[in-house]
Amino acid sequence: MKTTFKNCMLALLFFVSFIGFSQTGSNQILERTTINSYNLQSEGLVGTSYINDDFLPAKLIDGEEIYSMRYNAYKDVFEVERDGEIFYYLPKEFEYPVTFVGDKKVYQVFSYEENNKTTSGFFVILNKGKNISLLLKEKINFYEEVKAKSELDKYKPPTLKRTIDTFFIGYKNNTSTELPRNKKDFFKLFSSKSNEVESFVKRNKLSFKNKKEDLIQIFRYYNTLN
Repeated sequence: MKTTFKNCMLALLFFVSFIGFSQTGSNQILERTTINSYNLQSEGLVGTSYINDDFLPAKLIDGEEIYSMRYNAYKDVFEVERDGEIFYYLPKEFEYPVTFVGDKKVYQVFSYEENNKTTSGFFVILNKGKNISLLLKEKINFYEEVKAKSELDKYKPPTLKRTIDTFFIGYKNNTSTELPRNKKDFFKLFSSKSNEVESFVKRNKLSFKNKKEDLIQIFRYYNTLN
């Protein structure tokens, strides 16, 4: 009971420090936490855990307040900077967008399967539709150092490295599945409009296999049919 009360008070204090944030669900979303993790500033580490190292202006939900934020793809969390302090922003139970002001890049939480378990994480929304949306999962992995076992071996430092982005299909209930690579399964996504979408793809010589610009065109066209 005491722990619950303490957590509620921390969330309240964090909310109050962000004066001016949109009233819609704000006191349920923001929570101040400490950063306890692998020391990513350790000597010899190569790479970064961020898609962009800089804190950039971003909006939450549809509020007007601007925050300095960056996406930590290694941990799949957003960090918020205010008055020189960094907070973890923990919204994975909620359905709302994080929109960067400059490039209009939008992130939103969806559930998905990973290692045979259902989890949730941030996805970039490439094209949002009424029934299905095209999503992109950005990910950075950590690789332990590899020590040289002999003079012929080469030492490899601990490394953070971005993996190949993965495309997903997002549904209106905030679930998602990885984009099918098989042609038949891919066009089945568009149900009654599958023939029209397939004709559009052939006519415009588009590829549905991991080519972002083409996939955006395909989904944008499909969403004009509904």
